[in-house]
Amino acid sequence: MGVKIKIRAPVYPTESVEKIKDAILLLFPDAVFEVKESEITATSESIDEFAKILKEMRIRDAARHVFLKNLHGERLEFRINKQVATKGKISFSVGDAPLGDITVVVESPEIRELIEEIAPDTRIQK
Repeated sequence: MGVKIKIRAPVYPTESVEKIKDAILLLFPDAVFEVKESEITATSESIDEFAKILKEMRIRDAARHVFLKNLHGERLEFRINKQVATKGKISFSVGDAPLGDITVVVESPEIRELIEEIAPDTRIQK
């Protein structure tokens, strides 16, 4: 399944560029970075580790809700809390975080299938 992931995060003067990069690598281990003065951007082609964390944290239904709400054609965009990401965890952002969030854009011609794979509906069906 072809997937392109773009990641960006603001960098404030009080923050460590390396810590933000490390946080992104915990979620997307194959990320390739470009660092600018006030922003880090990265690209990735694997969502496997991110999906594994969603499953381990048992937040796939919440992720599914966020993904479907933020789906636009073959493009999915969502934000995660930067501070939580430094611990290798995922927390979806709904407001503006004081230090900014990590924005993730996932593009794939099979985006709906990808959502089904990484965030299936786990509610019991009767």
